[in-house]
Amino acid sequence: MISTWQADRSIAETIAGLERSRARVEVPIQSAIGRVLAVDIIADRDQPPFDRVAMDGIALALHDHQVDVPTDFRIDGRLAPGQAAPEGATRSESGSAIEVMTGAALPSPWNAVVPWEDLSRLAAESPCYRLRPHARYERGMNIHRRASDYRQGDILLTAGARLQAPDIHILASVGCQHVPVLPLPRIFLLATGDELVAVGATPASHQIRMSNMATIGACLERAGLVVLSSDHCSDRKDVLARALARALGTSDVTLISGAVSKGSRDFVPAVLSDLGCTRVFHGVAHKPGKPLWFGTSPQQGLVFALPGNPVSSLVCFVRYVLPHLRAWGQGWPGPDHAPDCLLLPLVAPVATAPDYTLLLPAEITRRSDGTDGLRVRKSGGSGNYAGLLPSHGIAEIPARATPIPEATPLRFFPWP
Repeated sequence: MISTWQADRSIAETIAGLERSRARVEVPIQSAIGRVLAVDIIADRDQPPFDRVAMDGIALALHDHQVDVPTDFRIDGRLAPGQAAPEGATRSESGSAIEVMTGAALPSPWNAVVPWEDLSRLAAESPCYRLRPHARYERGMNIHRRASDYRQGDILLTAGARLQAPDIHILASVGCQHVPVLPLPRIFLLATGDELVAVGATPASHQIRMSNMATIGACLERAGLVVLSSDHCSDRKDVLARALARALGTSDVTLISGAVSKGSRDFVPAVLSDLGCTRVFHGVAHKPGKPLWFGTSPQQGLVFALPGNPVSSLVCFVRYVLPHLRAWGQGWPGPDHAPDCLLLPLVAPVATAPDYTLLLPAEITRRSDGTDGLRVRKSGGSGNYAGLLPSHGIAEIPARATPIPEATPLRFFPWP
């Protein structure tokens, strides 16, 4: 068996080494946050595309080397956002001004904006204003100059960037209604077991409902990943082979639950081998979920086979599968990628095992100093999913011979 660290490294190296197509897909701009840009985005015009008024007030036309600097101004027109030229403003001599509003395109010869806060009206209903004491103005004041943000032809976003909210502004500003992004991995879910029935079915006394795939499917959807299809097959080798052949041939990621351990009907490892899959590892030194299987398909896809017990299945999924698939969907991580997790201190000592890592439910709670900490709970066994409650996620407790003391930071993987 390998360690949790080695499992992470093996998954990351395998994903980084896949010779996958860099084909792109287009998504509506409203759906682009979190996706990975497939092409560079180039500015189609200057930004701002004009000298933009940055404050409500009056615009002045100040001339070079002007000696007579006026303090009284007469409003001769008005300029609002979206207007091509000021209303009624034709003069630019000393003392002439136009009312301007934030966002308006300021044409020549107007070259300075004095905000209303620096002005006082000379009389009620008068079009004339006076500069307040200590207020000053100069050329270019309160004007967002054309092309001061970027110029036409500049690269604004580069291929491979994971898109966030500010990037949507950029995409919209260049008229990108449909955004070219890298495709998300297509995932096929396969549950195995004669004892399983659909969630909506009434199980017989010897049957249980398929909670594993319902939970995993919900987590994948929450992460914005694409579940291509799901299936259930019985514990017969020929049936499993047909189901897996279909899954491997139509998906980028095949995610299996059950039949992966050492029982006489645990056919998944053997069938995967028969279908040409390459095993990267089978078995990780942690509890629960030790029989975790990971490898690749002949079609250059990923294969994760999780134990069938619900706690083992969910713990392996949250600890390994979801972090690495989320990273893959967000930009083809390199071989040194480590899964995202929190690092939180223990609020009490926790027992350990000398030969394997423990993955146990934990709650985030407030410490005496006001910071967040972890309270680790005992596991109710790999089949007791109700024993995960209440908890906020999984704490990773390293293998060691002695208990881990209070305040020691541990890796924590939150529930989706």
